[in-house]
Amino acid sequence: MRGGFGRRMTSGKETDFALSKLHPRAIQLVLNHFKRHAVPLLVALGSMVIVTMMSLAGPYLTKVAIDDYIVTGDLNGLTWIALLILLSYGVFWGGSFWQTFLSSWVAQRFIGDLRIQLYDHIQRQSIDFFHRRRTGDLLSRIVHDLETVSELVTSGFIHLLNDVLTLLGIAIILWVLDPPLALVTFFVLPPIAWIMNRLGKKMRQAYTEVRERLADLNVDVEESLSGIRVVQALNREAAKSGTFSRLSWDNLRANLRAASLFALLFPTMTISRVAGESLVLWYGGWRVVAGTLTLGVIIAFLGYVRRFFAPLAELSQIYNTLQHAGASLHRAVEILEEVPSVTEPSLPQSPSEGFKGEIVFDRVAFTYDQEQEHVLSGFDLSIKPGETFALVGPTGAGKTTVVNLLTRLYDPTEGAIRIDGIDLRAIASRDLRRIMAVVPQSVFLFNRSLRENIRVGRPQATDEEVETVAKLVGAHYFIRRLPDGYETRVGEGGSRLSGGQRQLIALARALLAQPRIMILDEATSSVDPHSERRIRQAMPSILQGKTALMIAHRLSTLESADRIGMIGEGQLQKIGTHRQLMQTSPLYRDLVKKQHVS
Repeated sequence: MRGGFGRRMTSGKETDFALSKLHPRAIQLVLNHFKRHAVPLLVALGSMVIVTMMSLAGPYLTKVAIDDYIVTGDLNGLTWIALLILLSYGVFWGGSFWQTFLSSWVAQRFIGDLRIQLYDHIQRQSIDFFHRRRTGDLLSRIVHDLETVSELVTSGFIHLLNDVLTLLGIAIILWVLDPPLALVTFFVLPPIAWIMNRLGKKMRQAYTEVRERLADLNVDVEESLSGIRVVQALNREAAKSGTFSRLSWDNLRANLRAASLFALLFPTMTISRVAGESLVLWYGGWRVVAGTLTLGVIIAFLGYVRRFFAPLAELSQIYNTLQHAGASLHRAVEILEEVPSVTEPSLPQSPSEGFKGEIVFDRVAFTYDQEQEHVLSGFDLSIKPGETFALVGPTGAGKTTVVNLLTRLYDPTEGAIRIDGIDLRAIASRDLRRIMAVVPQSVFLFNRSLRENIRVGRPQATDEEVETVAKLVGAHYFIRRLPDGYETRVGEGGSRLSGGQRQLIALARALLAQPRIMILDEATSSVDPHSERRIRQAMPSILQGKTALMIAHRLSTLESADRIGMIGEGQLQKIGTHRQLMQTSPLYRDLVKKQHVS
């Protein structure tokens, strides 16, 4: 069956969706796409009409051949009819090719354009969007849902018209050939339509269960593989295998139930067709004997009855196809309707000309949730151009929030953050990313070569520049010992490297981007003492000419800082050198004491 259930068995969990709920923008997207590709779509529709006409011509030509030429013995006319039948199927073949190819072309262009639009829109979302949305759900919407949407343009549109035209064409031809015999033939339709409708509902329910069981299985596999270290460390392999086995058998049973219903579909269609043919033979044969009907008409009726029930079965399932495709399109449009909480300025200002690198937090307040207390409240900080400022404080004091706000992953609830006197909210994100680089505590690397990972921030950098920054941060010394050197692939997320090695690559990556402002969030927390010492020695060269903000716990990291700020309870409590803070800040003294004890 075209666009049948078999293609949708593994398309994800089914949602209860009514086509009346389809977002107006979804309809507009489809209409706009049809307008942009009107020519190939019209050719596909024209080909569909030709295919329908040619498929209906065969039985009628057979009737003419029997009644007008075979019975009369006109072999010359019979030859022309045979040639016409061959020609009609040749035209049918050509029309069928262009109908299928062009409708698929229009559908795939629609899916391709929409997928790119959706992916670009997701990449422009604020970080809180990704905290609210599951990665698996976004992946499903970009990949699986949009594949289902293609049925809206092919099976759900071209084939729907094809089936409707075929049924109407057959009904009209049967009525024109012989109204009484047509009425007898149509007598079988009501019970068959009722059976197909009932069977269709049960099949939809069965395949909904298949998708739900498959979703459960996918979730379990993803969770188990992501947490494989915990599973192995706690000796839970047997328990996890038992859970997987149970879910796998549930999925198997659901598929068997669906398969049993699907297996009933074709016998039902066959019985319907045989019932129609039997009525035609019985009543039509009786009339042929009585001399009120020709043999050619009976042959034509039998040919049309054989063609009638396949599109009828398709139409009994078409709503499910449209419903599923509509739900998938609706889910995609839901993402497109998401507005980033951090918006781009309408008239951006650029700090690049005469850039100094002064950073000012002016009475900044921020909360991640309006119903919770502020993480920062009345936070003031001024970092001079070219200064290295270290921020220390206990866990939960707001250090990471300061980094998130300075990199504009979030906007302050109150107050303002300025670079060279320009509010961050007035700087375009591409300009802000150009002057700023972050070395995070938790490093993510792409599953590509080390060279490509270091080049991420500046793809045009030469191999010599890559190796220079790698040497500067101390990464070159472990890279050169790898079998493939800089061409070594790092694995998913950098899994083939140690935590310290990943941090060195992240530091080299940030340095190669040539930022004017460097943010180091515990950039040496995972490196070994030897590498840390090498980085500390190189830090003056790394930070030369740059304004730097360092988040640090290790006292050794603070040696390169010009000033240290002590943050607590969302406010900057004390600022000074290590010696000054030891004298004036009890909280700082307590942190130092705990670190010495540990």
